[in-house]
Amino acid sequence: MRRLRQLLCDTAGASAVEFALVLPIFATFLFGTIQTGMALYKANTVQFALEQTARRVMVNQSMSQSQVQAYFNGELDDIISEAVTVTYAVNNSGDVPIASFAASYTHEFVIPFIPTFEVTFDAAAEVPLEPD
Repeated sequence: MRRLRQLLCDTAGASAVEFALVLPIFATFLFGTIQTGMALYKANTVQFALEQTARRVMVNQSMSQSQVQAYFNGELDDIISEAVTVTYAVNNSGDVPIASFAASYTHEFVIPFIPTFEVTFDAAAEVPLEPD
């Protein structure tokens, strides 16, 4: 009985047990925050590259779809290794033609203790063009 009481009152190793219980939760939050920051950075990079491409088309209206895609890829950071495709269309229904651009980026979240999942970020931009 005395040994049982000593064992229950013993606090040696309590810090190690607490650390082992808290570490997985802390790591999940830490890596989740890092992954969210990376995803938002990449989504904003895609949006900025799309806006820069739209401005370029506004100045050089004779660009083809392949030239638009090439310029867009040149505007992207090296950190985005995934293929992001740009769609480009011109709406001539009004007095002033409007060029519409769209792109989407899918980010894969890899967080410890959570199944991998993907989130798609969409970017869009519109610019007026010179009437013919």
